[in-house]
Amino acid sequence: MSTKKKTAALSPGLVAVKGQAGVDPNAPARHLENEPAGVPSKASSPLNFKVDEVFRRRFRLRAAEADLKLNELLRQSLDAWEEKQGIKTE
Repeated sequence: MSTKKKTAALSPGLVAVKGQAGVDPNAPARHLENEPAGVPSKASSPLNFKVDEVFRRRFRLRAAEADLKLNELLRQSLDAWEEKQGIKTE
C-alpha cells in the first residue's frame, strides 16, 4: 500500500519554464507616471539594501523624532530629492 499523496495535475497554462515566463497580454499595464505621487500603493514589496550603522541610527532617530514609519521617511526623502533635482513625478 502506497503512502504517497496524489498530486494535482498542473495545466500547462499554470507552469512557467525558467527563462520562458511570459507577460499576460490582457493584464493592465502599470506605469510610474500613472501612479499618484506621494500616495502609497496598497501593495508593498521589500526594498533591501545595506547601510552603515551610523546612517541606520540617524535614519531611525529622525523617523522616531518625526513620528514617522521608516518607509514614510524614505518616501518623503525621495520626494524631497526629486523636488531638489527638478524631477516631476506627476
